[in-house]
Amino acid sequence: MEPFIKTINQVGIVVRDLDRALEHYTHRLGIGPWRVTTYAPPRLTQTTLRGQPARYGMKLALCWTEAMCWELIEPLEGPSIYTEFLDAHGEGIHHVMVDCGTRTMAEMEAEFALRGWRSLMTGNFLGSNFAYFDTEAELRTIMEVRWSEPGWVRPEPDRWYPAKP
Repeated sequence: MEPFIKTINQVGIVVRDLDRALEHYTHRLGIGPWRVTTYAPPRLTQTTLRGQPARYGMKLALCWTEAMCWELIEPLEGPSIYTEFLDAHGEGIHHVMVDCGTRTMAEMEAEFALRGWRSLMTGNFLGSNFAYFDTEAELRTIMEVRWSEPGWVRPEPDRWYPAKP
């Protein structure tokens, strides 16, 4: 099999209390500012958990250091792989988001399936699709991919932490 992952874009960390985590990551590591947004219906659509329709929501914060995106995630409602992770492992690194080049979401899903990894959780946030894959047993972490139409622009966050740049 030929490799299809070009780079790692993001490290996703699941937390129980997003505000407390933001304080630590900002003031102890000196990274920020953070874009804080709630991903939940009606802005979060087409959500599935292990291939079945599921309703879930999360509050997350994004911050970039150079080309790397840090993501802090606090689950809010419904069943999700974030809640499962917290129950099984506690807070910590949950996934890495990888870049698969110019492939569409369908092509990335097919590539992961070809390698024997099924989709764990999917969704669409205001036109940007994401999918997590069941790679943890073999790779010791979950892999996430994202695909958006060309020209898609990330919406303004609900708020900034500690302040808007």
